[in-house]
Order: sequence, then structure tokens, then C-alpha cells
Amino acid sequence: MPPRDALGPLGWLVWRTFRRYAGRRRYDRLVDLGGGEGYFASLFTGRRKIVVDAVAPALAVARGRGLAAVQADLRLLPFKDGACDLILLSDVLEHVPGPDVEAALREAARVLQPGGVALVNTSCYGIYLRRWLRRAPGGGRLDRDDLKDGHLNRLTADELQQAVAAAGLKMRRRRYYKHLFQPLTALAVRLLRGEREAGEVKADKAQTLAHGQMRFLNALRIFVATWDAVLFGWLPGGAVLYKLEK
Repeated sequence: MPPRDALGPLGWLVWRTFRRYAGRRRYDRLVDLGGGEGYFASLFTGRRKIVVDAVAPALAVARGRGLAAVQADLRLLPFKDGACDLILLSDVLEHVPGPDVEAALREAARVLQPGGVALVNTSCYGIYLRRWLRRAPGGGRLDRDDLKDGHLNRLTADELQQAVAAAGLKMRRRRYYKHLFQPLTALAVRLLRGEREAGEVKADKAQTLAHGQMRFLNALRIFVATWDAVLFGWLPGGAVLYKLEK
């Protein structure tokens, strides 16, 4: 099991859910689409693991982890049909222009073997508190954190599921989280750090919390995000975890 600090609190929750969705099966070839430095890919067992990304420096780090790395556009993958049996798409689709999400999913489906699995973590527009707490004037569906993180879309649950179906993939499992408690925790963290509403930091010394405080807040984030999924995981909105099959 990877250390929680290495993944970050919410990354750890996503990894745990992905591992549960993947089951005990050992995959022959895993392709991590938009996988950056390959940290997620390195946590899975498999005979061959390939990271695909558009950013060359990130791929250099992935190679340093012993992973194969390919620079490519997710809408035009340099692989044969049925080339892999497990695909990861973690925090990727929200960085793709909305009209291109279906094209990216079609490519993922094309390179996936029949019976193969795609694990997806992305953002969904719907019922979640951050939508109102962090509303961005003129941002449409994108809130201020979306804009800060470089997100290009927030499709609704129906739009995402239509794109999945149009790509030829079947929805097997889904879970939504970060509805209520996680946004409130994030707001508390900003206040503790001394950040203004605009995201500015009042003083340099306010940026760094004591180690014990950060460990407590990280544990709290995992706890509240888990309970968000338990209590509100059926409500379409916030982050969503999908298990898709071809």
C-alpha cells in the first residue's frame, strides 16, 4: 500500500477505490492515459505499464520509475486496436475540451481489449456544495477552483454517460464524492492558512502549517470524502469514479 502522504489525501481515496474496482485480476498491459509522471500506474501490478501524456518532462519522470512512456494526443493514440486490458484516466477528462471527451473515450475503447476495464476519475456538474461556494462570475459550469486547476469542462452525469455509451463502453460501477463535507473542509483549510477569499496569502508564514496540523487535516479530508461517498455517492455531482468495461 502506498503512503497516504505520497498520493495526497484524495489521491489515496481514488487509488483505494480504483484497486477495489480493478479486483484481484492481474492485468497484462496497463495504459495510463494522461498519466503524467506515472505515479498511479506504478501502483498497479501488471507485466507492462505504459504512461501516455502530452508533457515531455512528466514522461521523463515516469521513465525514471521504470515505466514505458509515450508522448501523444489522447484523441489519437499510437496503439493497435485491443492493445491493452486496463486503462486509467485519473483527473484527465476535465482537462479535455467538452466536445472532445467522447473522442478521447472512443480512442480508449478502441485500444482496450474486449472485456477490458477502464477506470475513470473526473469532475461532474450537478449536486455539490462547491458549485455555490466557489462560483466563478462568468465561468458558466466551471467554478473558481476549476479555473485555477486548468479544467476545461464539467459535463453533467447524463452527458458523461452518453459519451461513455457512444464510445462503446459499458458502465459497471460509479460513485460520486466531495458533495458536502469535503468543500467545507477545504474552506476550513483556507482559513487556517490565512488565505483571503480571492486566494491570496496574507503572510508567508501563514502558508506553512505545522506538520501535525497537516497530518490531521489530511486525515480529516480522507475521512470526510469517504463519508461523502457513503452518504451521497448516488447523487450525481462533484468528483465521480467510474468502472467501465468494453
